[in-house]
Amino acid sequence: MCGNSSRPTFGGTIAVLFPRENKFSSNNSETSLSSSPDSVTSSASTSSMSSYSLFFRDPEVESRKTKAILQIDDAQTYHALRECRQVNMRIEKYGDLSSNGASSAPLHQFQLDFTKNARSFQKNVEFELPERLDLGVSEKGVVGRQLTMSETDGTILGIGIVGYN
Repeated sequence: MCGNSSRPTFGGTIAVLFPRENKFSSNNSETSLSSSPDSVTSSASTSSMSSYSLFFRDPEVESRKTKAILQIDDAQTYHALRECRQVNMRIEKYGDLSSNGASSAPLHQFQLDFTKNARSFQKNVEFELPERLDLGVSEKGVVGRQLTMSETDGTILGIGIVGYN
């Protein structure tokens, strides 16, 4: 690991997700990755979001499915994600943050259902994925891949790269 850090290593993988700046101005060519007119109104909640982390853990012996744990440090980000109810999580085939992976088929894609979680702020929100992920570097491995969290209309809620924890 590069540099000094007091944070302990927990194993598994991590992606630190950063909300996209959604700018809708005729003088500015930068926009969200979604071209849907509906995303203009629904993306207003992303302006109050901070970065957050997504951890993947190997399944336990009795369960063969990977667990995804969102670690959210502030209540505003938690509530912005929870308001979406259903969040689309895409793990792209490549790790290029400058491209819009939505035009090609992802390596993995899952729906995270926030309606099953508590209404009050929780720092850690756990989801069981429908399959076991390869948490390494390989043809099917997730390390080094772009991970995108978005609303069902395509509005980007966070984007990052999966790495070792």
